[in-house]
Amino acid sequence: MKKILTTGVFAAAALTANSASAGDFIAGDLAQPYMTYVTNGQVPTHLSSGYSGVGSLFIQTVSSAAAGFGSLCTGALVNGTTVLTAAHCFEDATAADPIQSIRFYLPSFGDRGAATTELFMGTGYAYNPGFDNGGITSGNDVALFTLDRLATGHDTYGLYTGDPLNTAYTEVGTGTVGGPSGTDSVAADYKKRTGSNIYEYYGDDIFSDVSHGVALYDFDDGTFAHDVFGRACLAIGETAATCKNQTGIADESAASPGDSGGPEFINGQIASVTSFGITGGIFQGYCGGNSIDAYNSSRTTAVQTDLSKCTNSSVGEMGGNTLVSYNLGFINGYLNGTVTQTVPVPEPATWALLILGFGMVGYNLRRRSAKVALA
Repeated sequence: MKKILTTGVFAAAALTANSASAGDFIAGDLAQPYMTYVTNGQVPTHLSSGYSGVGSLFIQTVSSAAAGFGSLCTGALVNGTTVLTAAHCFEDATAADPIQSIRFYLPSFGDRGAATTELFMGTGYAYNPGFDNGGITSGNDVALFTLDRLATGHDTYGLYTGDPLNTAYTEVGTGTVGGPSGTDSVAADYKKRTGSNIYEYYGDDIFSDVSHGVALYDFDDGTFAHDVFGRACLAIGETAATCKNQTGIADESAASPGDSGGPEFINGQIASVTSFGITGGIFQGYCGGNSIDAYNSSRTTAVQTDLSKCTNSSVGEMGGNTLVSYNLGFINGYLNGTVTQTVPVPEPATWALLILGFGMVGYNLRRRSAKVALA
């Protein structure tokens, strides 16, 4: 099978059928931070009070800027004191701007009533060192951190190590929501929601620089027009007989920034964590118009738009999630104490935790954490 993606310079309606790299695609700064559904009617119905071991993760970094910054992600308990999430949620920490605190909210950051929400602090963390070499496409985009106390009364989850392809999964995220044409950056409740999809390929089936440790899905709405893998299958080396024209399942959804690190469940076990997304328009060189990804960042289908402005969690896009089975050595090492933890820098008592807003994430591929500024 050919491994293709765009090469960074796009000609309208042109398909690139060479060995290109996912890293050449620059998503820009227009990703939206909400779980997105096939129909607007799914928005209220998928608000979840279940999955009690899944919650919002807020990672605050010391900053040389006037205000501090942090990442808002999602995590899941693998035992009573350990949370699994994505490595890229921690990656903005540097020697100058180290991680200052790790906050884990159950049931979610959006449910902050004193009677309903528990706040746990992370006392140490580690992410797979392989992430430093390959980033979000490496198959090593996983991290774990330890809580300051036992999360009593909450679910914990085992790890799924089977083949995830062609099996429906349930994803859980703690952002907010959007419909099939993309997300709404005005609403931001960060409550817990669920959705479903199917993995159709491994990362290295299609991309020259994406690992076998990444599983790929596309976001379908039941039509061939927005079926990424169905419309692009000949370009990615399939034949007409083997094209996967899977145009959608019931309650199909796609994760977005803010859902980063959130779990995808198969048979009640965590199969993967949310990592990144890309527009399906890369196979044509543009989005909007009659592209696979008809919805650009301005919510219009009337114009063909530069690909850097296309990825907005609409139908006609695809995503990659990191498989836990590819990271069992690191995960088990952390759990048995052979992986060294990094301890957050002590947090000043005067640091305020007021969310003022969030920045859009964008480098190479769209990461699915939400950046927030702190007073």
